[in-house]
Amino acid sequence: MPEEKELISVRGLQDSEYGGTPLRKFRGILDSYNPDDRKFGTFIVLNFKDLSDVEAVEPYNFPIAQIAIKYSNKKNSAWGVFGDSLALLLPDDEDIKDTVGKRYGMEMEIGHIYGQDKEGKDMLGNPWKVFELEGAVAGEKKVTAKDEALRLLIGRTRAEFNKEAYADPIIRKDTALQRAITDKSFVNSLLQLGTVEEDENGIFRKVAPSEGQSEGG
Repeated sequence: MPEEKELISVRGLQDSEYGGTPLRKFRGILDSYNPDDRKFGTFIVLNFKDLSDVEAVEPYNFPIAQIAIKYSNKKNSAWGVFGDSLALLLPDDEDIKDTVGKRYGMEMEIGHIYGQDKEGKDMLGNPWKVFELEGAVAGEKKVTAKDEALRLLIGRTRAEFNKEAYADPIIRKDTALQRAITDKSFVNSLLQLGTVEEDENGIFRKVAPSEGQSEGG
């Protein structure tokens, strides 16, 4: 049997402090995700396929990746950082379950400060963040169903607007707005507020807000 000192080596060190993966940034399709109970709690394993634009600290030639993030309901956690970054790119009525099959942009944030310990020292970690989801980039304003309906209304007649609105995927998720379009209350409210006007040809135009008045009222 080798002596204990002979087992100590500086060779073959693992990248465990960074979540056990050499990956630092990549794009890939979320194929599935599942909980995994481990010694230190429950982790959510994200399974990605069709990787591209890979950045890693060592050669990585695989088309798939598994990213394990410890699950928590706290914002100040690895799951909280990941979740908040994803939520910025989702409509209010969607969650991670709605993103399976979509292409993510994932990036590890090295040296993220979670807060301070009892001694006042920074608590550091390396959480994963979503910087892109199917072309939507973090920081961009999310388009609401009403925003989309207003965009479609401008430059169209009522009949043209109705046809476009009923086919629009964003508006189709908002049943209340669909009803408002059907009973004409959506368009009528915009007319009453002075947000839009209807010209002599029945085409709607956007009205610039007057000084001291915000758009929409």
